[in-house]
Amino acid sequence: MAKAPKKHQAANEEYLAGTKGKHEARHVFPFPASAVWASLLDADAWTRWLPITKVTWTSPAPMGVGTTRTVEIGKEIVEEVFFGWEEGRRMAFRFDASTLPIKAAVEDYVIEDHADGCELVWTGRATGPIIIGGLVAKQLTKGIRDGLPKLESLIGSDPKRFGA
Repeated sequence: MAKAPKKHQAANEEYLAGTKGKHEARHVFPFPASAVWASLLDADAWTRWLPITKVTWTSPAPMGVGTTRTVEIGKEIVEEVFFGWEEGRRMAFRFDASTLPIKAAVEDYVIEDHADGCELVWTGRATGPIIIGGLVAKQLTKGIRDGLPKLESLIGSDPKRFGA
């Protein structure tokens, strides 16, 4: 039987601003910001560029602050709540509950204009018992850094899907 997700400490902008266990990744895309944003709204796209098995948006449209989704990573489950949302530019969420051995975690995706298209800036932070939070944050960062070029390839391979 699968483990049930456990509730985490509430995390928001103040938690994200902390430094312990915080990491960043950046990638410049040769596409308009709207195409990268569309890829972040596409549940199936996440499974193509990250080691994610399934993404389910669990809130009805329109999406914004308070939106929820569930992410499956193999046997692990993460229930997310969005605390930051600027349509077309930014989405930030906390891990509300998960099967991961952490106390709290957040991810923040910001899309900025760039001379060559746009740049996605990801910031993540996780804390947990002893060094576990830092290890989880490092794994998240590695996944994002390895995945962003794959996201670029995905958008480039099907530009109509993402409005590029």
